[in-house]
Amino acid sequence: MSRGRDARMWREAGKLAESGDYEGWQAIESELQSRGFPRAKLLLDNDRIRDILDEICKSAQEQRANANRT
Repeated sequence: MSRGRDARMWREAGKLAESGDYEGWQAIESELQSRGFPRAKLLLDNDRIRDILDEICKSAQEQRANANRT
């Protein structure tokens, strides 16, 4: 696979996490694979990356919840 395709996958992972629609890295990995990124499992096989994606997901969900309260 090309580096360009991997870079697109990273951008897509970030967008998915920031959307607030996903619980964490596992859901994002699954979504990326369904969108044609077969290397998602390999590229997300890193605890630090997983922690970052989980934190982004959590923050996005909290922001959404706060926005819905007002």
